[in-house]
Formats: sequence, structure tokens, C-alpha cells
Amino acid sequence: MCFRPADASAGPNKCPHCGKVIQAMGGMVLKNCPFCKGDLTAAAPGAPAAPGAPAAPGAPAAPGAPAAPGAPKAPGM
Repeated sequence: MCFRPADASAGPNKCPHCGKVIQAMGGMVLKNCPFCKGDLTAAAPGAPAAPGAPAAPGAPAAPGAPAAPGAPKAPGM
């Protein structure tokens, strides 16, 4: 089995906080800049965020009261 790091061909990256070039070492993805200790996880390229779940359907409405029965109609009217 051959192990290849995911970012082997990506090359060096720049820190979004201090602008210094950060070399990839051994295919490891750094979480903090080694120079300014800034967070690199927010600016890390990668897979897009997962889409949100659809909203749950609303609760069903309570049934209404039945209608009063109507008077019988006279024949011929």
C-alpha cells in the first residue's frame, strides 16, 4: 500500500494573519501558524461545508367542529 498525503502537491501556503509562507511538512495540516499562532482552520481549503437539514414539517392542525345538520328541504322548492 502506498501512502500519499492529501496536500503533497499543494505546495506552500500563506498565513492569512501574518502573510508568512508556511511549508507543508510530512503532509501534516497545521491548525495554528508557527509564527503568529493564528488560527488556520477557518481559512483552510477543503471540502465545502455540509448543507443544512431541511426544516421539519409543521404540526397538523386540530380538526374543526362538525357542522350543524341542516333542516330538510321541502319538496318542490
